[in-house]
Amino acid sequence: MLIVAQYLRRRALRMTDRGVAGRVALHAEVMDTLDRDGWIASVKIYRKRTGAGLLEAHEAVSRIARDGTEE
Repeated sequence: MLIVAQYLRRRALRMTDRGVAGRVALHAEVMDTLDRDGWIASVKIYRKRTGAGLLEAHEAVSRIARDGTEE
């Protein structure tokens, strides 16, 4: 299970990370959506942009909201 989660995380980062600009754009979009439309909409945006699963997107949005970073 852990191997699958790591694979999906790397895949999501690859899809998101078309360079630093892609990651910054995603971060800004998630933060803007979080402020404007709430948590669920932010998770949906993250999933749509990265192809991540629900749990992975939830954790990523949590990290973005808490720390300001996806890592």
